[in-house]
Amino acid sequence: MLTIKQIEAFYWVAKLGTVQRAADKLHVTQSAATKRLQEVERLSASPLFEQAGRKATLTARGHEMMLLCADLLESVAHLEEIQASTRNIPRVVHVGVTELVAMSWFPALVRKVRTVYPQLTLQPHIDHSAVLRDKIIDGQLDVAILPEAFVTRSAARVNLELVEFAWFSPPGTFNRGEVVPLQQLATLPVIEQDRTSIITALCARLFEQVGVEPTRLGGSRSIITLAGLIEAGIGVSCLPREFFTNEVAQGRLQIVETDPPAPAVRYCAIYPEHAALGLAVAELARECCDFSRMRAPASLG
Repeated sequence: MLTIKQIEAFYWVAKLGTVQRAADKLHVTQSAATKRLQEVERLSASPLFEQAGRKATLTARGHEMMLLCADLLESVAHLEEIQASTRNIPRVVHVGVTELVAMSWFPALVRKVRTVYPQLTLQPHIDHSAVLRDKIIDGQLDVAILPEAFVTRSAARVNLELVEFAWFSPPGTFNRGEVVPLQQLATLPVIEQDRTSIITALCARLFEQVGVEPTRLGGSRSIITLAGLIEAGIGVSCLPREFFTNEVAQGRLQIVETDPPAPAVRYCAIYPEHAALGLAVAELARECCDFSRMRAPASLG
């Protein structure tokens, strides 16, 4: 993969005509500029410069590469301007997150943004994924962190982690270590979030694939409330696997391995296209994203 320094070397050699002029422009030695240029040429599928003459003359492929590099360097410069300006101008960034993000690694993102962009303040908006997506489309949010299924083509995206889900039941419902057919699990009431939840839709698809229709109970938008209903013996539910490790260890909940297994959900950070600030926060989200930090509160009641 090319680095920004290598791209700069190619761009300025093409622009100024010689390696020495490019080296002077970049304030590096000629040998350093040459090495960077050689790496660009090595990774290119075809020659970028004509072989004849002392002045660097671009091939047709080189001209294409030059245009791409110019656009990229312009975007990098714009991001650097955004970063410089955010250090001096207070700004509120409206970030939409799901409950899962808010209760896991969102605090780490807030701390990271404060470090990198001291004058930025993140204003969280916690809601369901469909609502967050619509707010991105309507321009009410700068960034939204939500499941991949809700990503809209009108927004740019940065891929984040995959979240593993599992079925949870009241303790003692099934033998420990037993892999339970989904048809057997479906004999118990299934406690669901509302119909807009991606995990509700994915689980419904799994039940349909194995040809069963369980008794569905409307639980709550909150996964904490769903866990409390499971512990009370109301039924089973599909929740983030790592979120309730303490409750499982305490014997308050039981993880049920099923065939087919519970689904996994890819999360993404989305932002309006060409929004440099949105991209900057989304990239920091990728650095901070860690759903293994998920922990439920000490009490579900």
